[in-house]
Amino acid sequence: MEIIAKLGTLLGLSFVSGINLYATIAVVGVCKKYELVRGLPGDFDVLANDAVIFVAVLLYLLEFLVDKIPGLDSLWDFIHTLIRPLGGAMLALMQVGEATPALEIIVFMLGASLASAAHVTKAGTRLIINTSPEPVSNFLVSLAEDAGAFTLAYLSLAHPTLSLVITVGMLTLIAVMLPVIFRTIRMLFSAIWARLKCALWKEAAWTWTRSPSYDLDAFFDEVRTEGEKLIWTARAYALRLPQVPRSTALDVLVTTRGIHLRYRRRLRRQSLTISREEIDLQRIYHGILMSRWVIRGPRGDWYLNVYRPLAQTIPMDLEGMGKNDGRLEPVH
Repeated sequence: MEIIAKLGTLLGLSFVSGINLYATIAVVGVCKKYELVRGLPGDFDVLANDAVIFVAVLLYLLEFLVDKIPGLDSLWDFIHTLIRPLGGAMLALMQVGEATPALEIIVFMLGASLASAAHVTKAGTRLIINTSPEPVSNFLVSLAEDAGAFTLAYLSLAHPTLSLVITVGMLTLIAVMLPVIFRTIRMLFSAIWARLKCALWKEAAWTWTRSPSYDLDAFFDEVRTEGEKLIWTARAYALRLPQVPRSTALDVLVTTRGIHLRYRRRLRRQSLTISREEIDLQRIYHGILMSRWVIRGPRGDWYLNVYRPLAQTIPMDLEGMGKNDGRLEPVH
């Protein structure tokens, strides 16, 4: 049981360091200084120093404020990409005390890996939330992270067995979420590049949406019907589509007969089509980097993320598609 307790403390503190390092150090320091939890390792004495606790609380308060502002929270996470894993590794090493060099290296790698997993998940989740036009969800998630960090840090010291169960459960959840997070990070970096390119070249958005690749032309030839003409094409990402994982990259083709979506899933090319007659409503909601494109039809609402400069050129007058030989003016 003692080994399980030590493992619970080690894994719990390392993991929660990847979410909020300064809150974790503050909790450990306060618990050690005021003996709120007995039997803590002697190496934690340095964290009970008044100066260490003061700086940890001060940095936590700064993070508390920055973490509630969309955009700044992601910048803060980027700055802490190395800080949090190193902090998790440091806390892990402090728990083993005097040990063999091999054990110290193993514990260092374990602590850094757990903190990195938590940090990547936190940062990726924030990127996903920041694509939403409304700011309330970001604020609520940040408050939940703060409460969770303090709770798990204390449980890691006072109830290590429970902490071990929670940490293993969180790692299992992370394993499920990582594919979505990586797809979202790829989407947002692509959006940043698109924004920069459109800022430097004013015709970039118009050129992208009117110049399909050879591969897309071949796809259109496969799905087109007689008299159907291509109007607009661009890269988009699934936000909510039937049987399509979130943040999956899509090729979108708007034609005189409707909208075709092509994507890759399980190494196979697949497609969705919604005809002009099925589209009841379209709406565009602009965000900082991405715009949300809502398409309402009999199969429910489809939600797509589109690079903001390209979203401003999406043709919305679907009823008029066939009246001008497939040419529409960009929508601003």
